[in-house]
Amino acid sequence: MSQQRLNDLIRAASARGILPHHAQQEDITRPWPIVLMSALGAWLVAIPFAVLVIVQAGNALNHGPMAYFLGAVFLAMAILALQIAQPGGFIEQMALPSMLVASYLFALRLYQDLPHAAAGALLALLFMGMAWIVRQQWLRVLLGALACVAVIATVSNNSRFDAMQLWGGLQCVVLVWVAATLASDRSQVSGANASRMIVLESAAGGWIVVALLGLAYASGKTFIVGAGMGSWAGDRHGEIVSHPLPAVVSLAMAVAAGALLARRWPVVRAPRMLAAAALCAMLAWLMPLLGSALLVIAICLAGSRWLLATAAGVTAAWIVGSFYYQLNMPLATKGLVMVVIGAGFGVLGWMDRRGRGERPVSVAPAATLKSGILVTLLATLIIGNGAIWQKENLISNGRVVFIELAPVDPRSLMQGDYMALNFRFPKLSETGRRAKVIARLDANGIAALQREANDQTLAPDELLIELPRHGNAWYFKEGEAQRWAKARYGEFRVDGDGRALLVNLRGENLEKM
Repeated sequence: MSQQRLNDLIRAASARGILPHHAQQEDITRPWPIVLMSALGAWLVAIPFAVLVIVQAGNALNHGPMAYFLGAVFLAMAILALQIAQPGGFIEQMALPSMLVASYLFALRLYQDLPHAAAGALLALLFMGMAWIVRQQWLRVLLGALACVAVIATVSNNSRFDAMQLWGGLQCVVLVWVAATLASDRSQVSGANASRMIVLESAAGGWIVVALLGLAYASGKTFIVGAGMGSWAGDRHGEIVSHPLPAVVSLAMAVAAGALLARRWPVVRAPRMLAAAALCAMLAWLMPLLGSALLVIAICLAGSRWLLATAAGVTAAWIVGSFYYQLNMPLATKGLVMVVIGAGFGVLGWMDRRGRGERPVSVAPAATLKSGILVTLLATLIIGNGAIWQKENLISNGRVVFIELAPVDPRSLMQGDYMALNFRFPKLSETGRRAKVIARLDANGIAALQREANDQTLAPDELLIELPRHGNAWYFKEGEAQRWAKARYGEFRVDGDGRALLVNLRGENLEKM
C-alpha cells in the first residue's frame, strides 16, 4: 500500500491500542544475529521434543482423537508463547515449530477422517484463524502462505496436482487474493477496521507469493534456465496449454489488468499505452498462466506494493520464457510471434519518446549510447554465430560414433513432441553434469563405453566422449512418435577433445529413421 495509507493505518491502529503508541514502520528491537541464534536454539530444542512426543504416541496418532488432542496442545502452547514473548526472543521462536507440529498433527487426521477437499478447507481456515490471533507480522505472512497451499490442495482435490486441477487451484487463490486486496484498498482507514486491514495485508502477502511460485511451477521450464532443470514440470505445462479455457481466462485477466491501470492512472488511457496493453493481452492468450501474473502486477502497482509487484514481474518473465518450451506450435512460429510482439513494443517505445519530444541533453551521451548499442549487437552476433560455427564444424568434421540407447522410464519416454533419451553408461561418480567416458569402437562405429575418463593415456583403439550424464532429448514433428520410438542408437559427431553432438537416431541395424 502507499506510504500515506500505511502511515494512516499505523496511526489508526495506535489510537485503537492495536499497536503501541509511537509505533513506526520497520521498528526492529533486536539485531538480526541475535534473532537468528535464538531461532536456531529454539529449533534445536523443539524438534527433539516434538519427535519424542510423536514417537511416544505411536500408533495412537492414526486412530482416535490422540492426534487432535496433541495438535490442540501444541497449538495452545504456541499461541501462549506468542502472547507473552518478546519480539525475536527465544520463546517467540519456540512458537513456530510448535505451530508447525500442531498443523502436521491436524493434517494427519483430517486427511484420514474427511474427504480431501474438506480437509484442505479446514486446514486453510485453521491457518487464517491463527493469523488473526497472533500479533507477529512475519508469522501472519507465513500462515497466509500455508493457507494458500491448503486452498490449492482443496480446489485441486488431488494430492498429485493434476494439470488442469492445479490450474484451477491457482486461479482460485489468485482471484481470492484479488477480491480481498481490492476490498481492503477501497476500505476507509479507521480504528474500527485497522486490525482487520493489518492482518489481511500481512497474510495476503504470503498468500500471493505462494500463488506466484505455483504459477511459475505450473508454467514449466523457462528459456535458458530450463536447460539444467530436467523435466520437473513440463508435462503439466503441456496439458494446460492444450485446453482452450485457460487461454480465455488468461486473456480476461490481462484485459482486467489493463482496465485497472487505466482507471488508476489516466496516462495509461493514451493510445500507445492501450496498444501496449493489447500486446500483453496477446501474450496472455498464447501463455495461459501469464494473465494471472499480469493482474497481480497491476493490482500491486495500483496499491504501491512494490516488492510484490517485483515478485509478480519475475513470475511473468518466467512464464514468458516458458513459451519457448510450449509444444502446441512450431518453434519457428513461436520465434516469429516473439519477434512481432517485441517489434511492436519497440515501435510503441519510440512513439512514446517522440510524442514527449525528448531530445538528447548533449551529443556525448547520444554517441556513447549508439556505440554501446553497436558493441552489444556485434557481441551478440559474434557469440551467437560462434556457437553455430562450432556446431557446424563439429557436424562436418567430427567422427561418426553410434551409442546404444538404454531403456527410459515409460512415464517420460514420450513427452509432447520430444523423446527422452538415455545411454548405456558404466557406473560413474556423481560429480559434474556431463560425463567423460572412454569408449571402444567396433567396425560399424558402435561405441562400447568402458569406464569413466581419468588422466590415463588412451589406448590406440580408445576414444574420449563427453556426454550429458542424464541423457538427452530428441525433438521431432508432431505425429511422428511411432517413427522415432523404434530408435536403438544415437548418432553423434565427436571431435578430438571428446565433445559430442547428437545429430540423428538410428534403428536396430543402424538404418536411418
